[in-house]
Amino acid sequence: MKDKNFFNDSKSIAYGILSTFSGIKSEIENLINIKIEKYLNKKGYVTREDFHALEDRVNKLSLEIKVSKAKKK
Repeated sequence: MKDKNFFNDSKSIAYGILSTFSGIKSEIENLINIKIEKYLNKKGYVTREDFHALEDRVNKLSLEIKVSKAKKK
């Protein structure tokens, strides 16, 4: 009975340690991602989504300019 309790306690302790390290790992990953994002923003880089959104706006405005020039002729 003592051996069974010992193994159950050991299992619980090991599970707790693994959970703690898993939480620490995710916190470190979040901190690194935040630091990288701040650095890239400081350097003037944009995300792919922002770039594509701006590209779509530029294309739309370019089309509007062409249409308005065509109407003037």
